[in-house]
Amino acid sequence: MKTKIFLLTVLLIAGTTAFSTTWTVTNSGFTFTPDTIIINVGDSVNFSLESMHNAIEVSEATWMANDNTPLAGGFGLALGGGLVLPVNLTLGVHWYVCSPHASSGMKGVIIVIDATGLNESLKQEYFSAYPNPASNLLTIKTNMNAIGSPYYVYDQSGRQVMSGTLTELTTNIKIDQLANGVYLMQFGKKEKHTLRLVKQ
Repeated sequence: MKTKIFLLTVLLIAGTTAFSTTWTVTNSGFTFTPDTIIINVGDSVNFSLESMHNAIEVSEATWMANDNTPLAGGFGLALGGGLVLPVNLTLGVHWYVCSPHASSGMKGVIIVIDATGLNESLKQEYFSAYPNPASNLLTIKTNMNAIGSPYYVYDQSGRQVMSGTLTELTTNIKIDQLANGVYLMQFGKKEKHTLRLVKQ
């Protein structure tokens, strides 16, 4: 019986990790390389750093201030780096710094998205954006469950560049002030959902 339970546990772990990816972040001097990555839920990130650098998750405000106060419950790696597991990389934006060199601007962002598209929770809160790519105006369609949801737009450095609230089933958002490039839009009242937006 114990053998069957053990085998079942191994199969469950293998099944949940079979489609995950391990991403690698290194450093080039006092810069994380890459300093921004977009990963899927269930992926891991391996920090392979020189012995004088580490990676500590911080709040957005701490990150913006080039400070190194750790985020309560966030990931923290020793000098030289290590592996950050999916349990510490939940859906959304994870801001991190090199603790000894945060004041010099050594910092990065991990953006975790749901690659499965419309998951179970999105059946309750549905979001779509079109046209995509867009140039001046973006239309967001949602359902009754998601009216009142906040939205946030992040650039590739993880910096928030826009925000607002979805007040109707169809909401038009002016994006002509954004520079051309790739952005992430995050939505949701109960759970965060992310869409990729291309501005051209």
